[in-house]
Amino acid sequence: MTASGVRAIRYLVECPNVENVTASDVNPASVEFAKRMLELNNLAKGSLIESDANALLSTRRERFDLVDLDPFGSPAPFFENALRSIIDGGVLAATATDMAPLTGARPQACFRKYNIVPIRSEFGNEMAVRNLIACLVFVASRLELGIRPVFSHASDHYSRIYVRVSRGRKAANESVKNVGFVEYCPKCLRRDPRERLADLHFECEDCGFRKKIGGPTWLGVLWDSACVKRMASFVGGVRSSRISHLQKLMFNVEQECVAPPFYNRVDQIARSLVTNPPRIRSLLSALRDEGYLATVTHFHSNGFRTEAPNRIIRSGFFKLISKT
Repeated sequence: MTASGVRAIRYLVECPNVENVTASDVNPASVEFAKRMLELNNLAKGSLIESDANALLSTRRERFDLVDLDPFGSPAPFFENALRSIIDGGVLAATATDMAPLTGARPQACFRKYNIVPIRSEFGNEMAVRNLIACLVFVASRLELGIRPVFSHASDHYSRIYVRVSRGRKAANESVKNVGFVEYCPKCLRRDPRERLADLHFECEDCGFRKKIGGPTWLGVLWDSACVKRMASFVGGVRSSRISHLQKLMFNVEQECVAPPFYNRVDQIARSLVTNPPRIRSLLSALRDEGYLATVTHFHSNGFRTEAPNRIIRSGFFKLISKT
């Protein structure tokens, strides 16, 4: 899936610790184009192979330090062979462009591709990442492998994850512990993570409305905070036409990586309360004044994360609205 070869070339040009890159594509025209790109950039450390990705990953004798999957649509069909081909402690990066299934817009497709029952919600971009990770955990656990997310994001039309892979039953069991369910009330917008089926509540504790249940999905962390801090420190030296976008992404992720799961959206809360939304900064400040952790999120411009209960969030809304 190397296409033009631009990502393989970026690894070679921009990463001084990368010794060699193997890139493959099933399309012979893409392979020829990528080879020409390598020649134009005077890169001898890259090798191009005309092959299906699964065929390459399943037959390679030497394991990779990093495998980067970027297909059109779902990366799930490549997870097993990718995991088998990575060294202990290596990294798997994967991109999913089929956001409709992962966010719950096409639930049957999500169950067919990922074996997950999704929910349609205002925090769908985060659920796309969590569902993608959960699917990877299922595949890894069957191989007695554990995964630990180090970075993830949902931008534009896709979601992307980077996970570190560890071998052994202990690592696999630790990963599985972070898979559970999410309860969501479409009326008052309350959302709760649940670790076990026995813990599920089907009626909302706040308003009594029938809840939606999604999962199994990933409930653990989406980022390694030490990795995020290192990445943020490098942003100043990056040359890119999208530097402002990158700076904003890293700033927001650095804030939210310590916050609990399932972001809220100011506009959706206002809609449920039939009122005008307050400024998101004012709401975050009010929640912090009450002693709760509250941060922005990169997943949505109107989104925020907080440990405050749903009733406190809605109470803060009314207090801010009454002041205007």
